[in-house]
Amino acid sequence: MAQAKPLEQAVFESKMGRYEIVKLALDWIDVKKHEDDYRRLSQAELITKALDEVMDGTVTSDKIEELKKKMKSKEAKSEAEGSEEKKGR
Repeated sequence: MAQAKPLEQAVFESKMGRYEIVKLALDWIDVKKHEDDYRRLSQAELITKALDEVMDGTVTSDKIEELKKKMKSKEAKSEAEGSEEKKGR
């Protein structure tokens, strides 16, 4: 099994800037924080996991945007169902 690079080295070797990496990690946390895998993590573990996923290429801005759209459509659907229930009362 390959040894993972230390985060500092991975950031240094990355084509992305460190601020872009942090922004992607924060956006990823915002999208994923309600999922069970992420909800049970401490803040430090959550940040580490998000940074690792950004650095290994698992996370992209396109993937984040796709998940944000799905979340918004789910929220809109839930709100629509909730307003339908209120009308039925």
